[in-house]
Amino acid sequence: QVRYTPRGLVLIVGTWNFPNPLVFKPLASALAAGNTVLVKLSEVCCNTSKLHARLLSEYMDPSIVRVIHGGVAHVSRILQHRFDTIFYTGNPKVGRIIMKAAAEHLTPCILELGGKNPSIVTSDADIKIAACKIV
Repeated sequence: QVRYTPRGLVLIVGTWNFPNPLVFKPLASALAAGNTVLVKLSEVCCNTSKLHARLLSEYMDPSIVRVIHGGVAHVSRILQHRFDTIFYTGNPKVGRIIMKAAAEHLTPCILELGGKNPSIVTSDADIKIAACKIV
């Protein structure tokens, strides 16, 4: 027998590179599983974060999805609270901070501590197709 049980409150710490998929994919997964979500948007890509905040506040129920802004200091304060799952994509330094805070509450984390995701586009490539495939 399979039982689908929501985890509870999920924290998604948004990233500056690829902010659309790295915010909305874990958001969709968390919501589909029946969780509530706190999304911390990146302070680096401010225009994209403002758009995300506007769209999420316009189309999502605020009792299910909340959006906040801020940098590393803000995330450190947020992490003092208990979450049921944390999603983070970014650098290992911040990943350690998140994991250390999560360990205090035995909170499961999904961490993607990757690189810069470089791409090579050759001079004979179709730029429109390449841009769509990269993004």
